[in-house]
Amino acid sequence: MHEQNIRFRMMTVTQFKRKPRSEALQTLCERIITNFETLKLTVQHCMSLQLQGLRIGSDLIPVINHPDLNINFEDLPRHADIMHAIHEAKAVMSASGLRFSAHPSEFISLTSTNPAVISNSIRDLVAHALVFELLGLPASHEAPLNIHIRKDGDPEVIYAQVMHSLHMCPDAVRNRLVFENNDNVQGVWSIKNLVHYFYNRAGIPITYDTLHHARLSHDWTAQQAFDAAYDTWPKDIMPIFHYSEGIGNTRKHADYAAHLPADHGRPVMWEVELKAKDHAIVRMQQHWKEAMP
Repeated sequence: MHEQNIRFRMMTVTQFKRKPRSEALQTLCERIITNFETLKLTVQHCMSLQLQGLRIGSDLIPVINHPDLNINFEDLPRHADIMHAIHEAKAVMSASGLRFSAHPSEFISLTSTNPAVISNSIRDLVAHALVFELLGLPASHEAPLNIHIRKDGDPEVIYAQVMHSLHMCPDAVRNRLVFENNDNVQGVWSIKNLVHYFYNRAGIPITYDTLHHARLSHDWTAQQAFDAAYDTWPKDIMPIFHYSEGIGNTRKHADYAAHLPADHGRPVMWEVELKAKDHAIVRMQQHWKEAMP
């Protein structure tokens, strides 16, 4: 998409504050409209590549959730134009047959001891849920919001902190939320621990990430981790898992895949996390076809 100069438009809080508020709001509206027009084009691009899903970016409506700016989405000066762009994207998405998800910011924390961080994180998740609802996406794990638990330490304490934060989230967030395994320094949140603490106790589905598991397995094989995470998802919803490969022995993502993901005989949707993006996926599709009997 970048080759065609089609890209999403960001806006930072600093950029917003540099302008008079009325001018900044107009610029924000223009960028939101552009972003939903770009989303429509991106969906069409995915359809042309015969892809099955799309991870929606986290900043379709930039800065709308920032506590310092006090912006009400429905009061934006070009709200009608924005809704028109949203409805056009929604129509294309509905007809596409694609499945949609999001991976909110790495800065989201449900474990912070700072109430402001928790409040901002919940506000960010609510903003994601708002975008999904505006686009008519299911309020279920069919359209998941995927986040990490990045804090290391005593898993019992961390579990309690996360659940306390989740109780402050609306159903529009909780009904979509899934947790992905991680490979932080102290190595707490493997698939094994996520299943034990968050699925067995709270029923939260778990996203299996191949690279994170390769770096933190807690003695589970890839198939054990895959199957355990798979079984946390509702029976009528196909899991969305993440496939990536690291450069050397690092978590830095490679440009292209050297292998194909193993589905262990079960239907699964893979989100590919490789730096070459759709080019990497097209190459994987070709390798898949060549590997078919």
